[in-house]
Amino acid sequence: MDKKTVVLIKSNLMAEETRRPKLARALARKYDVLAISWDRGQLSPQIQKPLNNNEEITLKLKAPIGSMSLFFLPIWWCYLFSSLMTQKWDVAHVVNFDSIIPTVLAGKIKKKPVIYEILDTYVDQVKLPDPIREMGILVDKLFISLADAVIIADEGQIGEFRGIPNSKIVPIYDSPEVNGNIICECQKNNVFTLFFAGMLTSARALNLEKVFTAIENIRNVQVIIAGYGDLVETINEWVLKMPEKVQYIGPLSHEEVLRRSAQSDLLFVLRDPIVPVNKYICGSKLLEAMMCGKPLLVNQGTSTADIVQKENCGVVVDAKDITEVRDAIIRLRNDPDLCRVLGSNAHEAYQKKYGWSIMENRLLSLYEELMVEY
Repeated sequence: MDKKTVVLIKSNLMAEETRRPKLARALARKYDVLAISWDRGQLSPQIQKPLNNNEEITLKLKAPIGSMSLFFLPIWWCYLFSSLMTQKWDVAHVVNFDSIIPTVLAGKIKKKPVIYEILDTYVDQVKLPDPIREMGILVDKLFISLADAVIIADEGQIGEFRGIPNSKIVPIYDSPEVNGNIICECQKNNVFTLFFAGMLTSARALNLEKVFTAIENIRNVQVIIAGYGDLVETINEWVLKMPEKVQYIGPLSHEEVLRRSAQSDLLFVLRDPIVPVNKYICGSKLLEAMMCGKPLLVNQGTSTADIVQKENCGVVVDAKDITEVRDAIIRLRNDPDLCRVLGSNAHEAYQKKYGWSIMENRLLSLYEELMVEY
């Protein structure tokens, strides 16, 4: 009996991601996997083999990331629709709103199921006027209702949409896959080390400068930053100002991010909830901290803070209050036992509730259900 074929769709290359390759590896156990992607000509820092021996077909069209890519979307939509109509597939799994319209249309024409994965809600990437945001949410909810199932990256997204109009909603957190070699590399540092890795973009309101300011007069503390984006220039200014306290090490592979996380004393995510996506989606940094058994310093008013408080695996602060951030760092630096307890709670939560093996089972169960229906 021939295997069913799943097509994984997102508007960038698989090699630029960590999540879609994980989905592909999980699905490849039972299905043939095809990817349709957009090669925007952006340099990727991540070194991955996206689909092993499976196929990835790509639109090669140089384009920016972010709002300026809107001008190129019609070309991507035409390419995606044409590819979906000419390729053989049984389930379409589309990630994010910028690819949903042609996918739903092709699914209706071919009478094939469509899974809509909302990894990032587009209208919530930046702070928008309420009428514009509401209009965007309504349009998104229309296509949510047309999909056969919806995958969300955080249960907080249900509140973001004030209810998701679909009978099949599956939360699949962006948990890292366990790498035993990395976890065993934990070490004791001479200097209390904070680490952050990710997209260093001002639009995400990361509050990095709050951390830099907070540690300015703290002894025996350093912050290491990895990634790329428009904040690099500002970060390098702090490196010049406090070279013994702030390091910028550039883009890293995901494996190296996990290794650095395991070697650090404290991870932090102080994104401002004024950007709605920060408020409703915890993101991968919390889950990486959990897997590595590290405490996390987080900003109040976010989904990340809700989970940290629920699992007692870190410290919640008001990132706008430099004194509060500073006091939290000093407290954790001075109390290794507290760090160990919080890290242990984090790792236990990962194993019991948030681990990738748990997410894989949810994914495969959803596919099995849809295959029976179709």
